[in-house]
Amino acid sequence: MSNTKRKRDLIQKMEPKIKKSIRHIPWQYREDVEQEIKMKVMESIDKVNTYDVPSFFEYTAQENDKKAGISKKKANTKEKYEESRVHNEY
Repeated sequence: MSNTKRKRDLIQKMEPKIKKSIRHIPWQYREDVEQEIKMKVMESIDKVNTYDVPSFFEYTAQENDKKAGISKKKANTKEKYEESRVHNEY
C-alpha cells in the first residue's frame, strides 16, 4: 500500500473524530484547525513505521524464547555455582 493511500485512508477514518473535535472551536477558525489537524496526521504517518511491528504470534514466540533463555541462564549459573562449591571443598 502506498504511503499516499495510507494517509488518505487514515484521514478518512479519523474524519468523524476531527469533525466532532472542532465543534468546540469558533466557526471562523474551524476550517483552518481541521486542515492543521489533517496535516499533522499526515506528517505523523511518515514518522511511524508500521512494518516493524510483529504479529501477535511472533511477539508471543519472542517472549517465550526470552523466558526460556532466562531459565537456561539461571540453570547454567546454578550449575556453575555448584561446580565451584565442589571444587572449593577439596
